[in-house]
Amino acid sequence: MAITLDDTQTAELLTALGLPADTTDPDLVVETVKDLAAQVADLDPEKPSTVAAAAKRAGMELLDKETAEALRRDASEGRKMVAAATQQRIEASVEDAIRKGKITPARRKHWVNLIGADPGMADILASVPNETAAPMSELGHGQNPEPGAELTEPAAWFH
Repeated sequence: MAITLDDTQTAELLTALGLPADTTDPDLVVETVKDLAAQVADLDPEKPSTVAAAAKRAGMELLDKETAEALRRDASEGRKMVAAATQQRIEASVEDAIRKGKITPARRKHWVNLIGADPGMADILASVPNETAAPMSELGHGQNPEPGAELTEPAAWFH
């Protein structure tokens, strides 16, 4: 039985086989088909080497289950560490603002939540002038009382 191909079918066959479009040697076509069939016969999708080769051609890399689990576990720990460091940085900036009198201690939780939701608020808090909410420096303690206003003996609260 003879198989007859038209020009379109011949061109498609040669392209599929990776042969030049001007190939006219039927023996070359048959040998190419045999070679490709032998390559496919050696490919067993159950073999790890076949899967690895296919993955490599696609630009991927295979990992065993234990390695993948270790990477996932390490990534999770890394995310926890970053979150803890971020929370610590937020709390430190809020504590600094409280020490400088920018906000009152009662507003601590509010500012921690606010900066946690919007990190840009840390810059706003930093730009608040010192002693805005609570004075932190002494006021009204003069060393030289007015003449005639000296105490004859120290007050009970004075040490």
